[in-house]
Amino acid sequence: MYTSLSSNLNLRVVRATCGFALTLTTVSALLLAATSSQADDTSQQISAEELQVPTRVVTLGTGTPSIDAGRAGTATAVIVNQDQVYLFDAGSGFMQTLGRFEAEGKRDIFPATSPNPNAMLPTFLDKLFLTHLDSDHILGIPALLLRGWVLERDHPVRIWGPAGTRTVVDGVVEAYQPDIQHRLGSLPISKEAPYTGIVEELGSDPGTVYQDRYVTISAFNVDHGNWAQGKAYGYRIEAPDKTIVISGDTRPTPNLLEHAKGADILLHEVMSVAGMETMSEDWQHYMLDAHTTTRQLADIAREIDPELLVMIHPLFLGAPEETLLEEMQAVYDGNVTLADDGDVFE
Repeated sequence: MYTSLSSNLNLRVVRATCGFALTLTTVSALLLAATSSQADDTSQQISAEELQVPTRVVTLGTGTPSIDAGRAGTATAVIVNQDQVYLFDAGSGFMQTLGRFEAEGKRDIFPATSPNPNAMLPTFLDKLFLTHLDSDHILGIPALLLRGWVLERDHPVRIWGPAGTRTVVDGVVEAYQPDIQHRLGSLPISKEAPYTGIVEELGSDPGTVYQDRYVTISAFNVDHGNWAQGKAYGYRIEAPDKTIVISGDTRPTPNLLEHAKGADILLHEVMSVAGMETMSEDWQHYMLDAHTTTRQLADIAREIDPELLVMIHPLFLGAPEETLLEEMQAVYDGNVTLADDGDVFE
C-alpha cells in the first residue's frame, strides 16, 4: 500500500506482501567490561504470532554526501513489536525526522517513552550498527549520544562497527567535553557516563553480531571503493515475521547475493545511470568501484527476488529525482520504491 508523501508532516507506509576523573579510554574499557559479560536475552524467542504489531522499517535518513533537500544523512531504523529499535547508520540530521512521529496518528510507530503524549524522548535509540565509517554515515553520532542522554537516556549506546569505530566514538566524547561538563554540573540527569558508547569492533568475517528475543542480526562484507576487507558491511536482520537486508554502500558483490537470499525487504543503495554518464571518466570509474547503478540493482533484485525493494542512499548525480525510479522501473518489474525520509515499510 502506498500513501504519497506530500509534505514533511505526511507519512508514507509501504507494506511488503509477505507475512570525568577517568580518561575516555578508561571509561570505554569499564563500560565494555561491565556489559560484555551480560548475554542478551535470547531465552524466550518471540514468534511471529506473538507480535502485537508487525516489524517495521523506518528510513530516518536517505541521503548521501550531496546536499539534497529533504534528505538527512543515511539512517535506517528497524522496530520490532513497537518495543525494540535497531538503528543502522547515523547520518547528519536523522534525529530531526523523529519529530514527524510526534504528530497525531503517527505515535504508534516508535516505542512510547514519555508521560506526555505529545513528546518523544529518543531513549529507545540505544543500539547502533554501522555499515562503514564514511562521514555521511556517522555525522549523526554526536546527536545520538548526547541528545538521548540530555533527554534522560540513563545508559550508554551500544555500537557495532568496523575497526576505527571506537576512535570515532571516543573522539566525539572528547570533542564535546565543554557541553558534557556543563550539563553534568547543571541538569538533573544521569551523572554516570550514558553520553558515550560501548563499542564492539567487528572483524573481517563478522557473521552473527547481535541476538535477542526479537532479532538475529548478521553483518557481512561488501565492496565499497578502497575500504579493505572487514571495513564495509551490509546487515541481515531476521525478525519473527520478516527478514530485512540493508546493503550499506557497495558495488555489486556476490557476498551480498549470498547473504540477502530470502530477504522480504531489501534496502539497497543506488545511483542513476543518466547522472553518472555526465561525469568525467575519473569520477565514473570511482562511482562504479563504490556504488551500484539502477541496471546493476535490477540484476541483484531479480536474483534475490524480495517482496519489496527499497532504494536508499540515492545518488542522482545531477539527474532529476524522478529519473532514478524511471530507470529502475524500465529494467525491473518487481515491487520497488524510492525511499524518502520518514517512510515506513512493513
